[in-house]
Amino acid sequence: MPSLDRIAEARNAAWGAAGLSRTLREFTGPQEPVARVDGRELVVFSSSNYLGLSTHPEVVLAARRALDLYGAGSGGSRLTTGTTELHARLERRLAEFFGGDGHDDAVFFATGYQANLAVLQTIAGPDVTVFSDSLNHASIIDGCRLARASVEVFPHGDLSALDRMLGCRSTPHALVVSDGVFSMDGDVADLPGLVSTAARHGAWTMIDDAHGVGVLGATGRGSVEHHGIRPDLLIGTASKALGGEGGFVVCSSAVGTLLRNQARGFVYSTAPSAPTVAAVVAAVDVLDRSPDVVARLHSTIRDCAAALGIAGQVSPIIPVPVGDEQRAVRVSDALMERGFFVPAIRWPTVSRGAAILRVTVASGHTPDHIEALAVALTDLIRLPAVG
Repeated sequence: MPSLDRIAEARNAAWGAAGLSRTLREFTGPQEPVARVDGRELVVFSSSNYLGLSTHPEVVLAARRALDLYGAGSGGSRLTTGTTELHARLERRLAEFFGGDGHDDAVFFATGYQANLAVLQTIAGPDVTVFSDSLNHASIIDGCRLARASVEVFPHGDLSALDRMLGCRSTPHALVVSDGVFSMDGDVADLPGLVSTAARHGAWTMIDDAHGVGVLGATGRGSVEHHGIRPDLLIGTASKALGGEGGFVVCSSAVGTLLRNQARGFVYSTAPSAPTVAAVVAAVDVLDRSPDVVARLHSTIRDCAAALGIAGQVSPIIPVPVGDEQRAVRVSDALMERGFFVPAIRWPTVSRGAAILRVTVASGHTPDHIEALAVALTDLIRLPAVG
């Protein structure tokens, strides 16, 4: 019988031959627009620290004070010893800032991935059919697989198809799930159309706004503010624009109570540490008090999109199509040689043969950063091969 190592080696070799091997890059210091990556100073166009809040003085100070007061770990799950007054304060703050119209509660999880899994497992029982956009994040896909519900996948953004599929469901309840901002394509979901289509069929809606929180809307309240429409369940993350860690669901108090009692990712997981929670509270406070940080990001997104010849860009995620996986890696390596960190995104994150360079814009990027990136991409993408 072949050893596990032999099987792993064979699978690794096949993965590499297909141009799919990944390499962990090591950051030395904070993740800012200019950072040290693998010992080199690079302009980073790949981080989700969109507003630069991970190094904001108030956010860092809040985490430091919580570390001194509570220590490094939480010591247990939220239902045992893991809930501090900071956890309770954060959930109230999230509900206050992102909630409204009956959404008076928020439940905080260790990660956004965990939040999606936990909510779908809890809400989507045997009497529910989940209708999921084909380009939804992996955490939604995995949450659907773990739920006891039937699952139907509708073509990306195709509301006509969704309408037909909802009309044919056999279960008493339905849940329509979509990213708010799609993590690879960077496009924004038609939330008004999605919510109205679901409402015609008495279906609930769940929006994963991981890349919308702190980004969309004049004050950074995300897809809800951008569209003026509220889903039944709003999932957010603290690990992107808020500059920290963790995920959350904004919901009604009844749903919040249900999740705290029955969501396995909440009940059986060690609680996020107090420094992590304190940092997120501070980040929401900064966002609430200083909407100019959002306006600055919007301006930088427009500037970068214009430099790359893209019209109507709203989100900070700009995919640059390459196609072949191995060529995408070569272009990414060539960009690194020119001083830019822009990883190649390949299958299974995107479709086979549809590799991209995923450019993400942060408010701290300067006009010089943007102009130099545009020149480098123009040079490299036009070549039939790089290297």
